Amino acid sequence: MALNDWSKTKLAVTAALCAGAAGAAAAGTAYTVKKVVWFHNYCKLVPYEIKSVKDSKLTEEDDFKIIAHRGFRAVAPENTLPAYEAAGKAGYWGAECDIYMTKDGVWVLHHDPVTYRMMDRSRILEQSTYSELLKLNYKNGHNIDEYEDLKICTLEDFFITCAKYNMTATIELKYNRNREYYYKILALQEKYKVPTTYIAFAFEDLQKLRTLCDAPLFLLVDEITQEAIDKAKSLENCGISYNCNIKANLANDGEMIKKIHAEGLTTASWTCDELDLMEKLVGYGTKFITTNCITY
Repeated sequence: MALNDWSKTKLAVTAALCAGAAGAAAAGTAYTVKKVVWFHNYCKLVPYEIKSVKDSKLTEEDDFKIIAHRGFRAVAPENTLPAYEAAGKAGYWGAECDIYMTKDGVWVLHHDPVTYRMMDRSRILEQSTYSELLKLNYKNGHNIDEYEDLKICTLEDFFITCAKYNMTATIELKYNRNREYYYKILALQEKYKVPTTYIAFAFEDLQKLRTLCDAPLFLLVDEITQEAIDKAKSLENCGISYNCNIKANLANDGEMIKKIHAEGLTTASWTCDELDLMEKLVGYGTKFITTNCITY
C-alpha cells in the first residue's frame, strides 16, 4: 500500500529518531531506544475491529453505559466532529473528549498537547490561536480519506453534537492546565444543557472543578491504589476510572475494583475493546465502560 504524505513524514521523523537512539544505545542509553519504540507505536493507527454488545452475554438488565472514547474513533479520526457524529448515530450513551485551551481562549479537542501525530503540521495547541489551528488539516485516523480538509473541533461543537444525539459528555481535563478558565467550560455546558462528567489524572484539577460545580467527577488511574481511593473519597461525587488493561486491577477476581465499591465509590474503566473483558468488568460492578470500537 502506498504511503500518503502524512505517513511519509512520520516515517522519516521516526527513522531519524531511531538513528539517533541507536547512537545513544551504543553509548549505553537503552532507555532512549525504548522511548522511541513507544513513540513509533503510539503514532501508528490501531486496526480496531467493530463489535456489538448484542454478541456478548450482557443483557438490558445489566446496569452499564458505553462511552465512545475520543468519539467513535474506530470509524473516524479521534476527537473530531465526524467521530462524535458517528458516535451519536451509533447510539452511544456517552462520548469522551480531551480538551486544551488555545492562546486566544478557545477550548478545542485534541488528545496530545502538540498536533504532530494527527495533523499535517505540528503546532503546540496552547501556544497557537484558534485561527492558526484552523489552517491545519487532519491527516491521520480511521477513514481519513473520507474527510477532506478536516479541521480541529471546538468544545462548543462537541457540546452541540452531544445535545443533538442526547449523549452524556465526558471531558478529560489535561494535567494542571488553565484551571482559571474552567468557568468557560461550565458556561458552555450550561448553554447547551448537556449532562457532563469530568475526568482527570491530576487530582488538583478535580479539586478545582468541585469548587465550581457539582457534576460527577472521576479520578483517572492506571493502577488502582488505596491512595487513589482515599483521594476520590475526599471529594463529593467523585469515583475512580481505571485502566482495564492493567492486570493488577483485575487480579483476584477484581479485588481492587470491588474494594472501590466497598468504599462507597463508583467505578468507570478505560479502554475496553473486547466483549469478554466488558462482561468481566460489568460483572465486577463497573457501570461506565469507555471503548474505541464496541457498540450497542
